[in-house]
Amino acid sequence: MILKKWSDSERVTLEVSALSSDGTGISRTDRGVVFVQGALPGEIVNAKIVSRKKDFMIADTISVERHSSGRVNPKCRYYGKCGGCQLQHASYDSQLKLKAELVRDAMTRIGGFERKSFDELVCEPSPSSWGYRNKAAFPVQDINGRIMTGFYRAGTHRLELIRNCLVNAEKINFMYKNILDSLGRLNITGYDERSHTGKLRHIISRTGMNTGDTLLSFVINGKISQKGIKSLASMVNASTVTLNYNSKPGNVILGTYTENLKGSGLITERLGNFVLSFDTASFFQVNTGQAEKLFSYASSQIESAKNVLELYSGTGSLTCYLARSAKYVTSVEEFRGAVHMAVRNLKANGFDNVHALCGRSEEVIADLKDSYDCVVLDPPRDGCAKSVIEAINNFGVKRIVYVSCNPATLARDCKIFSSHGYNLVSIRAFDMFPQTAHVETVVVLMH
Repeated sequence: MILKKWSDSERVTLEVSALSSDGTGISRTDRGVVFVQGALPGEIVNAKIVSRKKDFMIADTISVERHSSGRVNPKCRYYGKCGGCQLQHASYDSQLKLKAELVRDAMTRIGGFERKSFDELVCEPSPSSWGYRNKAAFPVQDINGRIMTGFYRAGTHRLELIRNCLVNAEKINFMYKNILDSLGRLNITGYDERSHTGKLRHIISRTGMNTGDTLLSFVINGKISQKGIKSLASMVNASTVTLNYNSKPGNVILGTYTENLKGSGLITERLGNFVLSFDTASFFQVNTGQAEKLFSYASSQIESAKNVLELYSGTGSLTCYLARSAKYVTSVEEFRGAVHMAVRNLKANGFDNVHALCGRSEEVIADLKDSYDCVVLDPPRDGCAKSVIEAINNFGVKRIVYVSCNPATLARDCKIFSSHGYNLVSIRAFDMFPQTAHVETVVVLMH
């Protein structure tokens, strides 16, 4: 019998047995499941109930009675306030073990696979566990009549005003410091998402970790004066500066039109032997060093495949690695700008064996007639549509390489592939986002 839930603000002692996908500890009690913020598996904590839901409760850790051997003091003074990181209170070795367990849990609990299949699963460490992020997006707001920026507090759209971020690359922090020093002198208002007023919504900074290129973009609600544009363009000495226009209400950061204020609007990065260009709106893995390891590994898993179909191909980063190994690659990407960037990157790196198609994978795949040796998937967090999985099965493809940023949807999709006769032959996790609860995984399935 489950007893009555604890009341809000009640102090309780909880034993934490696991970690959830958002980095909170999980305590299973006779009063129901409690998600305990700031707790690690194996710990006994004194906590305060802060929220009660239908099927669970949420608590904050007040003190730790029995510490995990992996507990450390967080390095960042904003940790627990800023919502960017969830695992700074765990040592890096512990983070890798916890992330491997997140993948194991999803594949057994959601996917229905036998746990012994994942006994050897490890999470590949990032080359850098701090200062690795090559991109940051800073929301801008008016607070008490002053324009201010920072990061959102966990689970909110309230700003936490920060001076620097320990997971951001040095050049990102350098540009951010200059922005903070100049922001108050701008004759421009910060954005209010409740009233949809104010001009400056976000500031986006990107850098090429291996090239030193820098990009700064200002996301604007509506139009601003030429004087305002000039003041933005002169704020920071970046390789290229752009203005992105987004007048739509909601949480989407970027609009569809970007104007160059300085430079070409592009920056370059080196991944292995490849030189890749990307712009303000391009998706590019935020951890350059780990992206090299992941793409190299994923491309090696196509083995002797000659004709490869790549779905959700983006700006061509992984495509270059595949084109180096395969005789022919057909890539499919929904966003036209990303396809243009992919064609540019493939040409710049000397590849003429890729046919780049623009369209939603769910729609394009229905019209494909070729025979493929291997399909490579790198879908968004929602995973693959069932129609994509059905089409791959109908192709009779023998080998699938699935790159995922969400263990839950990966496990769900692998379960469907398994029902079509595909066997899980290998799995490897990669820590693309140290200090957070996120993990990338590469799975190989064979029929």
